[in-house]
Amino acid sequence: MIVTIENNKFKAEIDSFGAEIQHFVKKADGTELIWNGDKAVWGNHAPILFPFVARCLDNHFMIEGKRCEYTKNHGFARNLDTKVILQEPTKVAFELTDSPDTSYRFPYKFSLITEYEVTDKGLNWKMTVKNTDTKPFRFGIGTHTAFACPRNTDAAGTQISDYVVEFEKKEALTGVKCTPEGYIITQDDGKSLITFPYGETEKGFVPATAAGYGNGHLFLTGNSSWVGLRNKKTGSLISIESKGFPYTMIWQNVNGDPQFICIEPWHGLPDTEKTDHIWEHKIGLNEIKPGESFISQQNICYND
Repeated sequence: MIVTIENNKFKAEIDSFGAEIQHFVKKADGTELIWNGDKAVWGNHAPILFPFVARCLDNHFMIEGKRCEYTKNHGFARNLDTKVILQEPTKVAFELTDSPDTSYRFPYKFSLITEYEVTDKGLNWKMTVKNTDTKPFRFGIGTHTAFACPRNTDAAGTQISDYVVEFEKKEALTGVKCTPEGYIITQDDGKSLITFPYGETEKGFVPATAAGYGNGHLFLTGNSSWVGLRNKKTGSLISIESKGFPYTMIWQNVNGDPQFICIEPWHGLPDTEKTDHIWEHKIGLNEIKPGESFISQQNICYND
C-alpha cells in the first residue's frame, strides 16, 4: 500500500512494503529527489537495513547456535510488509514485528517502527527498534537512500560530475578498508578495523564521477551531523542526518550510466572477509536489553 504525505512544499510517497520511500518531490517545480527505482538499473529507492547492514558472507549467520539463512545484503526488513499504525496528512508510521517470516532468521521478539513527516525543511525520518523479548539481542540498522543524480529538473547538459558528496564538518575523511567485494578487512585479531586517510583533494568532499565507487566507499562518519549531495552549479544540497551513526557508505549504480548516489549512514558493518559467521562475534552491532529501545534519526533536508 502506498501512503502519500505532503505539505505546501514537499510530497512523499511511502510503500508499506518495507516502509520504503518511493518518491520525495519538491512540489514547486516537480523535482524528484529520490531515485525512481528502475529495476533494470537498481530496483530500490531507500530501503531500511535491519537486523544488519551490507554484506553477509556465504548467506548465513550462526545465532545462538542455529544456522540462520539470509540473502547476501542488508537483512530482511526491506522485503517484508509492515502495518500502518498512524496516518495523518503530513505524517505516517509503520511497524514491523517478529513473525514466522523473521523468527527463523532472527530468533528474537522485536518491534521496528518507522516514522515519516514532511516539514518545511524536508522529510523527518525516524526508526525505533524495541526489544520486546525476555533476553538482550544484538542488531545493526541503517538506510540505503538513493538520491537522484542528475535530477529531472537539472539544466540541460548537467552531468554527474557537476555533483559532489559533502560531509558537514569539512574534515579530512577516514576510509575503512574493504575487499573489492565489499567485505571488511581487519587487523590480525579479526576485530579491529583498518582505516586510512581517504586523500580527497578538498577536505570533506568526495567527487561524483562516472567511474563510481565500486562496491562502495566506507567512511568513519566523524563529527559530521549530515552528509549530503550538492549540485556545484546551483549550490542546491540534499542531505541525510548522520549524527550518531559511526559509519557512512556511499555507492552508486554500477549498471549503465550513473543515475543516483546512495548516502548510507549505518549502525553496523559488513561481514569481515574471514568471518566465522557467529552473530555474537560480528563487529559493529548494537545491543539492547529487554524493554529497551534504540532510536535512529535519518532526517532528509533539501536546500535550493
